[in-house]
Amino acid sequence: MTRQGVFSAFLLIISALTIGACKADTVKMSRSGLCHPEDSAHYQRTQSFTPYANLESCLADGGRLPKNYTKQTSENSYHRDNWPHWLDTDHDCQDARAEVLIAQSHSDVSYTTQARCTVTSGQWHDPYSGQILRNDDDLDIDHIVPLKFAYEHGAATWSRSQKAQFANDMENLLAVDDGLNRSKGAKGPWQWLPPHQDYRCQYIQRFNYIMSKYDLRYSQNEKDQVQSLLQNCVGETLNLSSLPTTLHQ
Repeated sequence: MTRQGVFSAFLLIISALTIGACKADTVKMSRSGLCHPEDSAHYQRTQSFTPYANLESCLADGGRLPKNYTKQTSENSYHRDNWPHWLDTDHDCQDARAEVLIAQSHSDVSYTTQARCTVTSGQWHDPYSGQILRNDDDLDIDHIVPLKFAYEHGAATWSRSQKAQFANDMENLLAVDDGLNRSKGAKGPWQWLPPHQDYRCQYIQRFNYIMSKYDLRYSQNEKDQVQSLLQNCVGETLNLSSLPTTLHQ
């Protein structure tokens, strides 16, 4: 091979490596923590970013999908069915929902049958509203850190067993007013806080505790907003068993 041929081959190798390197970093995480794949509407406009080889890596590092990004696949989208929840891990016929209702009721609970599997009534001090609720039909079991929120902040690459552990963790579950739980959805503390102000600091601190427990991460902008909220909680420490002391019957 002539010198010119060797040089041309060398250039082809360098070109291939360069193209490969560019294609490897196809996802951009913006300063606000949004993961922009190549088909995102803001991909070209995102100039200040951290590159990732794929969407899963960006999400696993605490990134989030932009609101206007609609392309989803079974590999990179959130599906609640992938998070086994309300499991009966101790095989006593009471699933995680029933266990929470029993543990958090301030009176003996009633069951649908003598088998004592499903709870129908009790007395629950809803920390989100400050109200006392007695009917199971009025309650949802809330994931303080929502499943979808966890997915978007580092849990996208978890195994099914890790997702099941998170979805049934009693420290992340509260019996609350069903309407308030549904208004919360998958929002973070800067987007939604309990109307009952006496519980807000405990809520934020408990949210942070679960995030830390499972090594989930806020974007820098989200972290700044949470820290701003915590400025109103100076001197208040987290109590995992805490419930509001001022309730409205």
